[in-house]
Amino acid sequence: MSKTDRNQSILNWLESEKLKDNREIENTKKKYIDELRKIKKEELFTIPKKLTLWQKIKILILGN
Repeated sequence: MSKTDRNQSILNWLESEKLKDNREIENTKKKYIDELRKIKKEELFTIPKKLTLWQKIKILILGN
């Protein structure tokens, strides 16, 4: 095997490894995106309750 053949085979191997890595990265990205889409907005942010009129009056009079 000549030196150029060996270098070419190494380059081919490197390219195939790059392709494998890129596919793995894309698959990981898709998994993260799917997981993020499954999360509901309510799980991330608390939604304040609506206060009744009496609760508002109580807060005004007594403070928090």
